[in-house]
Order: sequence, then C-alpha cells, then structure tokens
Amino acid sequence: MAIAVALLGCEHPHIPDILGVVASEPDVRLAAVWSADRAAVPGAVADYVVSSPDTAIGRADVAIVCAPTDERPALCVRAAQAGRPILVEEPLARTATEAARVAREIARSRTPAYATLFLRELPGLGRLRALLRSDVLGRVTGAAATYHEPTALDGRAATGWMKQARRAGGGAMTHLGIHLVDALTALGARPRLDAVRLDRHATSDSDVGGAGLGRWGDVPLTLRTSWVIRPGGLEFVINGTAATAALRDGTLEIAADLGAPERWVGAPPDAGEAVRAFLARLRSRKLGDGGLRAAVAAHEVIERASVL
Repeated sequence: MAIAVALLGCEHPHIPDILGVVASEPDVRLAAVWSADRAAVPGAVADYVVSSPDTAIGRADVAIVCAPTDERPALCVRAAQAGRPILVEEPLARTATEAARVAREIARSRTPAYATLFLRELPGLGRLRALLRSDVLGRVTGAAATYHEPTALDGRAATGWMKQARRAGGGAMTHLGIHLVDALTALGARPRLDAVRLDRHATSDSDVGGAGLGRWGDVPLTLRTSWVIRPGGLEFVINGTAATAALRDGTLEIAADLGAPERWVGAPPDAGEAVRAFLARLRSRKLGDGGLRAAVAAHEVIERASVL
C-alpha cells in the first residue's frame, strides 16, 4: 500500500527536491497540500490543495513540513497529535529554546519525527568520517566548514519570509549553520562556537550569512555561511599533521606533502536524500521518537555563540 504524504507549507527552497522524491518513489503518493501562502503552491500540485492543515493531515500517513519557521511548531504538534510521522525542515522553531520545547511535546506523543539534516546522507561525508577514523591525516590540527546557497538572490517571492527575523528566527547563520554543526558532529565531535560575526543586507532584518569561530574537539574551527554568494557550495577542510582532506560538495580530496592528491567523486548535497532516508525508516519500521534531538542540539550551538 502506498505511503500517503501530506505536504504542509510550500514556502521553502527545498520544495522541488521533496516533490521530486515523492513523484519518483513507486510506493509513495501525494495525498494533500496545504500552504498558508496559496501563491507558493507549485502548479503541478495545485489539484491537491486543501483548505486546512488538519484536512491534509487526515488524508495522509505522514506529514512533511516545509512551512516558514514561525508556522512549524504548531503544524508539527498537530501532526504529532494525529499520530502522523513527521519530517520537518530545520530549524524546528525560531529559537533553540522553543525548538526544544516543541521537540519534547512531540516526543510525549510518541510520534516519530525527524529533521531534514540531509548532509548526514552525503556519501562523501561518510568517506571523510572513515578517513578520520583510519588516522590517514595524522593528528588533526584544524577544521573549517563553509556552506553557501544563493537563496536571497533567486528572487522567489515565496522565500521572502526567510529575510524576516520575526518569521525565520535566525538567518543564514542559523539555517545553514545547523547543517554544518550537525555534519561536524557526525564526523566525530559536536563543535562549539564561541563567537559569530553576522552579515546584514539592506533588504533584510535578519542575517544573510556570517562567520563563526570556535573549537571542534580540541582543534580550532572556522565556520562560514551565506545566502548571497553565487554559485553556492559546501566545503569541509580538515587539516592534519600528515595530510589535509577537503570535501567540496560531493568530491573528497586528500593531499599530502608528497605525491599527487587522491580524489574520490561522489554525489553532491541533495535535500531529497533526507526524504529518502525518512521513507526508508518508514518501510523498515525503524522509527524512534528522538529524531529531532540532533537538530535542536545544533541550533543550540549556533544560538549560544556570542554575536560580535
């Protein structure tokens, strides 16, 4: 029997990736779409629009929440109360404190819920993790992580809320930084950010990026994000006493003092991979009620940093 999906909110840049996965999986079907902004609904799914989120939830087996950040807590709680497993864009709420409260409320319902932390599904990240465990780099001496997406330059009206602090909470440093913090955690240790410098934009009251300084384990860490750099890209650079590893989008390169660099080419980041991982958990019935903890913890790392 097909997995029926309710899409709650269409105002996120990842909507094409999510709908692409739903359309490509033979045992998955779109059951209903609800969005507070009707103009944001893609024409291809306009026939699935319903008048209320409760109607959408009632027609589906699972809920995927892509609404603006300020709408996510209420939508997630409604889906959880209906017993529908949830996949939600990050951050879960405008502040880490609110996100933690919502995650606890969802956990009390014992409804499985996960955040779209799709960098964890990146094959190159798994290769880099194995490389670090093999000690090929020697003693790690420093790390840098960068994530750029030209979200603020694409001109889409539906994503205008991302530039409004009252709706989005944090800007690019939060939305993209959560992914970087979570990926670094998956590589071996949750980072600590001591300070961040935010980039502002004339048309935004939220940040459009910035830089952070802190520690990853016992080594120095720099972290950079931006919504106003084109082309976008993801990069992790791990320096060691024997070699340096650089993961750029999906390609992992290892450079030592002698010899040519070794290179492994893999798939680039794809938000749809978080949907595929969520569906795989559903099919295998390997669902738990703590799937939001990583997103909340990463949000806390960003929010605790001093703003310069």
